[in-house]
Amino acid sequence: MAEKIINQIKKQAEDQGELEELDIQEIRIEQLTQEITESLKKHQKLKTLAITCCGLKQLNGLPAMDQLEVLMLEGNCLDGSALKYISENFKNIICLSLAENQIKSLEELQVLKNLSSLQQLDLSDNEVEQQAGYHQKIFEMLPNLQVLDNKNKDGKGIEYSDEDNDFEEGIGSDSEFNDDEDEDEDEEESEDESPKPQKKTKK
Repeated sequence: MAEKIINQIKKQAEDQGELEELDIQEIRIEQLTQEITESLKKHQKLKTLAITCCGLKQLNGLPAMDQLEVLMLEGNCLDGSALKYISENFKNIICLSLAENQIKSLEELQVLKNLSSLQQLDLSDNEVEQQAGYHQKIFEMLPNLQVLDNKNKDGKGIEYSDEDNDFEEGIGSDSEFNDDEDEDEDEEESEDESPKPQKKTKK
């Protein structure tokens, strides 16, 4: 399985020239091997990383990336230790999805206070969302957060537009992912600083 992931990294790097977006789906692996770690270290300009539905139990071996803005880890088996790892190694994260994992308590989320740029968080289908006052307490805990589980601070759902086809569109209008949009769209987005809704990766 490690070889499949390494091959995916190489293929997507060849397709993009300089790897800025990496999407790994449904390749079963409980933890990252040394070979995967070394392969990822070669791509320090990654802005979007998705490792989804892979059965990951821990993030040890995932190298720190200062430029990473979007991290999608849904559909794995990650617990509170993953939150600590993320807060220490990906300090510039804007959008983080840990949907369908094993986050159990609000206390585990305290470490996310270290992520001052975090605007969008998805913890849906985790045990923690069953706790009383979950939605309000997380917004109080993370004052810069704008979207939680695709709902704003008032609990209103955020609608997807027809153009929200890729997971990287979940970040704000100041992202480099929007460089190719026309000027009219850029002007519209600048009027609304809220991040776009973050779509879950297809399974």
